[in-house]
Amino acid sequence: MNTEFHYYMTYLIATRAGFRPESAKIISIASQYVDNNNMIFTINKGTVEEYTNHISQTMNIIKPKKKLFRIYPLFHFIPGDPLAVSARRKDGKLHMLNTTPNSTNANNIFDAAIYSKNLYRIGIATHSFADTWAHQNFIGLYDTFNSVDGGVEKVIPFIGHASAYFYPDWPALIWKDSRLVGKYIKVNNKERSLQAAREIFRKLYLFLNPNGTAEHVHWESKKLLEDLSNAIGKMDQGNDEKENRIKRYKELAMKKEYGGVALEDYKKDTWFDEVVNEEILGIRDRSVISVNGVSVGLNRYDPLTDIYTWKNPKTYKKSHWYKFQEAVKSHQKVAFNILSKKNFSYLDLKDW
Repeated sequence: MNTEFHYYMTYLIATRAGFRPESAKIISIASQYVDNNNMIFTINKGTVEEYTNHISQTMNIIKPKKKLFRIYPLFHFIPGDPLAVSARRKDGKLHMLNTTPNSTNANNIFDAAIYSKNLYRIGIATHSFADTWAHQNFIGLYDTFNSVDGGVEKVIPFIGHASAYFYPDWPALIWKDSRLVGKYIKVNNKERSLQAAREIFRKLYLFLNPNGTAEHVHWESKKLLEDLSNAIGKMDQGNDEKENRIKRYKELAMKKEYGGVALEDYKKDTWFDEVVNEEILGIRDRSVISVNGVSVGLNRYDPLTDIYTWKNPKTYKKSHWYKFQEAVKSHQKVAFNILSKKNFSYLDLKDW
C-alpha cells in the first residue's frame, strides 16, 4: 500500500472509529512515515544529547540479510500462515516467512500496539497490519519465492514485491499473480484495501468503545466501506486517478463523522524539520533521485556527512519525530519477540 491508504484512508478510518482529528493525524502520519523513515541520523553527535534512530524502511533493498530482517518482516511483510488457502501456489511451494492477510501474528502485533495506548505505535502497527493484505504472498527477504511471471533477477531482485513493481500498492488496480491458483490469480487491490480498512476500523473502534456491540460495529464499518469504496472509485490500471482520489479522501475528512476538519497533504519531512537543524556538507544527505521508478539516496555518493543538531536540546523528547522513533524501536522489539515464538522459531537465526 502507499500514501493513499497509509495516510489518507488511515486518517478516515481512525476518525470514523472515534479518534479526535489531532490524534488521528498522529496515527496516520506515523503510519505513512514508516515508509519514509529510511535514513539513519546521528543527532548532536558527541554530546550527552546524542541520539541515533532506527530505520523502518530502506532505499537499499540489497542490504545484508541481517539488516533487512530487522526491517521488512517486522514492518512490511509480517509472516503469517504458510498453509492459508489464499497462499496456495501452482508450484506447491510454502515459506515460513510468507505474508498472509489478517494473520494471528499480525493481529498480535497490532493488539500490542493498541493496548500500549501510544498513538505512534498504533500508527506504525496499522501500517504493518494493512500491508498483510497488500503484500500477501511475498516475503520480506531475497528469495525466488517472490518471483512473479519468472522475472529476471539481474534486472529486479527478488525482494518483497519488487518483481511485481508497484502493482500491489495501487488501490484501484486489478492485476494477476500468476504464481497462485484458482480465483486468487486475479488480484483486486480495491477489495484488499477495503478488507484491511474493515479490520483496522473494528480494532480501533472496539478499543475506544469496549462495550460496542457486534451489530453497531457492523453498521459503522459498512458505512465506512461505502464511503471509501466511492472515494477509491473505478478501476485505474495506470494509477492516473490518484490526485482525484486524494481529493475525495479530503472531502470525506470534512464531514462530521470523519472529524469535520481539513486534512492536509502528507509531507514526509514535517516532523523531522520541526525538531532538527541540518547543516549540509557537500550533497544534501536527504536528497533522493528516482532510478527506474526506485528512490535512491544520494548520500551514498557523498563522502561528507551532513551535521544534525537538536533545535532545542531540552525539549526534543516531546517532539513527534522523537516519539515516533522510540515507537519504531518498541515495535521492532515487540514484533521480533512475537515472531520469535512463532514463524521465526522454524528458522536458523543465529547469524542474523
